[in-house]
Amino acid sequence: MNTLKRTSLVFAVLAFALVACGLPAAPTTQPSVTVVEPVETQPAEAATSQPVENEAGEAVLLFDIGMHIEPMGETAQGFQSGKNDYHNPQFFERQVEDIRFLTQMIEAHGGRMTIQAQSPFTTVALESGNTILADLAARGHELALHFHEDAHLGKNPEPLSVQQWCDVMKEELGYIMQAGGVSDVRYWSGGNLYVNLYEAAECAGLDVNSDWKSPATQSTDMSLIGVNPWRPAGGTDGSDFTLFTQHDPNGAIVFLPEGQYDKENFASMRRSDDAGGDEAYFEYLKESLYASLSAAQSGKVNVFHFTVHPGEFRGDPQDPFGVIQRFLTEVVDPLVASGQLQWATYSEMADAYAATEP
Repeated sequence: MNTLKRTSLVFAVLAFALVACGLPAAPTTQPSVTVVEPVETQPAEAATSQPVENEAGEAVLLFDIGMHIEPMGETAQGFQSGKNDYHNPQFFERQVEDIRFLTQMIEAHGGRMTIQAQSPFTTVALESGNTILADLAARGHELALHFHEDAHLGKNPEPLSVQQWCDVMKEELGYIMQAGGVSDVRYWSGGNLYVNLYEAAECAGLDVNSDWKSPATQSTDMSLIGVNPWRPAGGTDGSDFTLFTQHDPNGAIVFLPEGQYDKENFASMRRSDDAGGDEAYFEYLKESLYASLSAAQSGKVNVFHFTVHPGEFRGDPQDPFGVIQRFLTEVVDPLVASGQLQWATYSEMADAYAATEP
């Protein structure tokens, strides 16, 4: 992003924050960008309570599909990332089309996704006046932050201060809120090897986290596997998970495990040659979902979710995203109908957990 555009967006985000706080925005002569009016709540159905048990008194598994939008191109902080570039209008529009197609598919099955974005996707949306994020928020999808720390803080950002992390996370959240027309963003993924991550996230106003995997090994420590959320006592450097796995009843962040998976590389195996392709990967997801149902405990909040990316699993052009459609139709829909599974965005999962705490 060139300096003029970046300066424009920074001014716009600051103005947005000032208005949200009831303070007058400082006058500026910088070029304007499209600002979407904030909506009251985000997502639209967040006030709906999530059941812990169904009518038969059996445990309910809260379920969602998250989306990670990667930092492709020059980010708002001036770092280059990714093989593609959201500043290319054709690439950006193709990704937007894929996002719209998939979210509408999810909606048709009664679900709402947790869409995790970052610059340059957010800033390009603002510059171009594209309303994709605002449209999704208006339809009940949760907008959240996917934070690739090296794309926003530079290489080896772990020695940086909590305040430096907090400031940049706030900047990224500002772009999401401005592009999405929402006044609050609670969930984030990323920044996983920063020991003080939870302090920085709390400083930035975030309170829900998940999708932990090491960016170095593309694996998830098995101590984080399960279906019951908790409040970590601290972060991790990727080797010591003592504080991360220790529950702190006064902790500011709710961590959502991803489910009862049995492989450390479950979050990255879809890109492995050993995964056997899309059909085999979704067969593994089905097995893991059933294992999570078996692990679910009555009287507790139980969760299961997995991640996709824009355009991922598109497959046959004559049957785009057919593997996801079949998974929803053949696996998810019957479980929802039986009362064993309930759609919930990530913040809704965290709220359900908070409601059961002493």
